[in-house]
Amino acid sequence: MQYSSSIDDFARIMKTGNNGGYANNWLVADRKTGEIASLELGLKNVTLLRTKDGYFAGSNLPANEKLIREETNFNVSDLSNTANARHIRWEQLMAEYKGRIDVAAGRRFVSDHYDTFDKEVSPNERTLCGHIDLSPRGSRPWQPEYSPSGAVQAKAANAAMAERMTLTASMGHSCGIHFKAAEHLRAHPEFAWEKDFLRDLDSHPWTEFQAVQRGAPALEKGR
Repeated sequence: MQYSSSIDDFARIMKTGNNGGYANNWLVADRKTGEIASLELGLKNVTLLRTKDGYFAGSNLPANEKLIREETNFNVSDLSNTANARHIRWEQLMAEYKGRIDVAAGRRFVSDHYDTFDKEVSPNERTLCGHIDLSPRGSRPWQPEYSPSGAVQAKAANAAMAERMTLTASMGHSCGIHFKAAEHLRAHPEFAWEKDFLRDLDSHPWTEFQAVQRGAPALEKGR
């Protein structure tokens, strides 16, 4: 993204040498024009959608019907699937917050624990703030039950912040839930083989970061 001069240029770079290995959509914005875009990058089916008055949401799933049919075996009808469930939640939040989406709302979105399949607040693999480590289902076929995985960081920014090379970010689960390796291994000894490598992942407060010239002090603001 940092090497492109426009949305079209971004799409050109992404399509060059593309092998179709990530047949999902990439989201990008041009702060100079106020335009946003979604680039769905299959091997044979490449779709670039753009708008100046709308939104795009991504949740690691293909959207173009032709791409789905020709290049994947993804089941769009399985609403228990993490990608489908998260996509539904994004659509719900976009409708609920229409006209009032800002950075603060973005923080709430990526910290969200509503499971659209079970229709309850329950942090798991189907929530925007992903907690596969808390899921009895895991995230098959990628992760087994209670796998120590899920969301590990979150970021939010608006056009004015992007112009200043600034963003707000949270390390760990942005919802405030900490991951403690020893506790998890005691509860799920099947992951004992990870003991020498697995580390705690605490939830850190949202903090604002700004890129600066080398030698200049960095801007850092707490929640």
